[in-house]
Amino acid sequence: MLARRLLVSATMFALLLGWNYGIAESPAPVVAKANANAATDEASIARMKKDIFFLAGEECEGRGLKTKGIVKAGEYIAASFKENGLKPAGKDDTYFQPFTVQRGGKVQPGASVIFTGPNDQKLDLKIGKDVQPTVASKSGKASVGIVFAGYGITAPDQKYDDYAGLDVKGKIVVVLRRTPRADDKDKPFDKDNQYAPLIAKMTKAEERGAAGIIFISDTGTAEKNDPLMEEARTSGGTISGPVLHLKRAIANQLLAPSKKSLEEIEKEIEKTGKPQSFELADWKATTDISVKRVEYPTRNVVGVLEGAGPLKDETIVIGAHYDHLGNGDEGDSLDRSPSGKVHFGADDNASGTSGLLELARRFGTMKERQGRRIVFIAFSGEEKGLIGSQYYVKNPTFPIEKTVFMLNMDMIGRMTQVEDKDKVKRDRLVLYGTGTSPEMDKLVDEVTKPFDYKLFKIPGGSGPSDHTSFYAKKMPVLFFFSGTHVDYHKPTDTPDRINLVGMKKILDTAEVFVKHFATLEERPKFVATKGGSEDPTRSGSSSGVSVPRIGIMPGNYGEVDGGVLVEVVSKDGPAEKGGIKQGDRIVEINGKAVKNMDGYMGAMGSQKPGTEIPVIVMRDGKKVTVKIIPTPAGK
Repeated sequence: MLARRLLVSATMFALLLGWNYGIAESPAPVVAKANANAATDEASIARMKKDIFFLAGEECEGRGLKTKGIVKAGEYIAASFKENGLKPAGKDDTYFQPFTVQRGGKVQPGASVIFTGPNDQKLDLKIGKDVQPTVASKSGKASVGIVFAGYGITAPDQKYDDYAGLDVKGKIVVVLRRTPRADDKDKPFDKDNQYAPLIAKMTKAEERGAAGIIFISDTGTAEKNDPLMEEARTSGGTISGPVLHLKRAIANQLLAPSKKSLEEIEKEIEKTGKPQSFELADWKATTDISVKRVEYPTRNVVGVLEGAGPLKDETIVIGAHYDHLGNGDEGDSLDRSPSGKVHFGADDNASGTSGLLELARRFGTMKERQGRRIVFIAFSGEEKGLIGSQYYVKNPTFPIEKTVFMLNMDMIGRMTQVEDKDKVKRDRLVLYGTGTSPEMDKLVDEVTKPFDYKLFKIPGGSGPSDHTSFYAKKMPVLFFFSGTHVDYHKPTDTPDRINLVGMKKILDTAEVFVKHFATLEERPKFVATKGGSEDPTRSGSSSGVSVPRIGIMPGNYGEVDGGVLVEVVSKDGPAEKGGIKQGDRIVEINGKAVKNMDGYMGAMGSQKPGTEIPVIVMRDGKKVTVKIIPTPAGK
């Protein structure tokens, strides 16, 4: 599962295991038996056990992008698709869709950044002292105009748009970091942390046609001497132009002709709530930057079961990522012992991949199946930033505009029982995307009811896995997840710890949704959800979100109130050192209330790594304040 951040109309029925839970008034097509093609529970579990012990076994070497093991895993998945009647849906009539993954890089010596302005001014900047090019930059030369775009934010919920009326096409935009009112505890501008991340600002700039972006530390992030960010700070994404971090003193020289300083602009935005953007008409940026990137070839594995009837030209996608961390030597491991150990990735995500193969078997053996085509995709590159799923939606085998729903499975192998509010222990299931279509929430309740889950519903369509790429293309999604655990991203995530019975229960549930969306007569409607959701244990990586860590794993996904339950405290992490204990509920971070995981992400997103903060937890019915020093994202 992605190491850091982070849809459908129907009334419904659920006919499971021979029991009819149908809704009589539902206009949706009725499925006779959702589990009719799984011969027995035992056979299904045996098949999944075989798959997961291979994928998370020694031979697959942790399925890291540099290993031969991921090639073997891909071949295994393709062979299973073929055996169960799926047709190749990759490149050149194969099951494989090849692409490359860029993993970080380094700005090469000789980079130059020069600003030329009014009255023949010339600022030949010193790299590393005045300005820092980052690895998100596209290699090459550029000579473009400059536009000051405030915070670089378009926020409809705040009725705020730094780009309104601004022509930035073919120009480099100068933007402040963070957001307006970033330190306002009572009226936070960005409580869901969707506008502040660097990658969000980069993406918005490119959407508006900008030729590059220059970041400037806002007053809140400009520490003493205004230090420049590290060149790899923006490794969560790239842009088709230079990406720079500029000293505030230099930026104020650019702004001088406007008679405005950064400090004055920030105060004006705070006071009026209105953007203060304008073109720096007399200035031009000339850059020459070369970035050497590390690239790994890899591939998605794609198989298809064609549909039949009036819906056959539409598509639904079932996905799971099959890559993992190899021997943990690329910075993603959470194991504190020396690197070199195989990270088997049984739950993350051999479990989801095994589930994908099992659903392919079930649907592949159905005779004369009517409805939409079903595309099964095992994604690679997820651990490096949803790269495989992003590649697929940009290069789809079947038209993305006719793809109407995506179901994703990531870490479904560690189902545990948790207490409900009535003190009854039930199997925990986390579902993302329950707000991505008008009737999705109701549908989820009706389908999951007979399974008697302790269900955590997260409305957001974005989150820490591959469904996010499809949600971004405006389609409904559901993401199945059984929760975090202490073995996450460690060598101890082994197949012997997988709850196979729990996995089958999740697959039986997923099968109902697949049948529903494969046969629903009316195309499900899409709803854009506000913000997204992120697992705090994964904050700050591939999604581009940068949220400091305190070293906890949550245990109450999707709860609206009550704070964030601490299920696991990482050994020697900031939380343990500060005195947080398992079972605590985090209810406040540095003066910001924390009601749920979205609140946690918003609060942590505005903290500075290395700076001590007060954290209030509920323990035995009492509030306890502890002092914690967060570490940078990914540490």
